[in-house]
Amino acid sequence: MTTTDRWIHDLARVRPGELIEVWDEQHLRHAGTVSQVAPHLGVLWVREASSGLPKLVPTEGHRLRHASAAHAA
Repeated sequence: MTTTDRWIHDLARVRPGELIEVWDEQHLRHAGTVSQVAPHLGVLWVREASSGLPKLVPTEGHRLRHASAAHAA
């Protein structure tokens, strides 16, 4: 599996409680646990692993992939 095969293309497949990474073109912007998903709006809320703060993440302009527990912690 290549790195690009791991990108999430359908936000409807993301569930609360999953560990996720949010990337822009080349940089990891957020890593944490999904708290809510609104596929019809193209957004999700991620509780940052590093700070515990919730972040509203628009999927436009970002790429998402599932994270390992070790990386998101």
